[in-house]
Amino acid sequence: MHTVQLKIDDSIFDKVMTMLELLPQDKIKVEDNGYPFITKETAKNKVQKAINNIKDNNGLSLDKAFEKVLN
Repeated sequence: MHTVQLKIDDSIFDKVMTMLELLPQDKIKVEDNGYPFITKETAKNKVQKAINNIKDNNGLSLDKAFEKVLN
């Protein structure tokens, strides 16, 4: 068996996954890297919200943040 790592543009990701589904499923294994897909815009909005929370003194304590990340 061979291993191939692909970097696929978001605009064609669904098409590539559909093409992979056409192949015999007992001959191919698609492994997820464990990271959920988010768009650049979503990431930008999350970062902006976090920045706004800092200046407004809102958000999680450092201990709770680490607990959330590590668990």
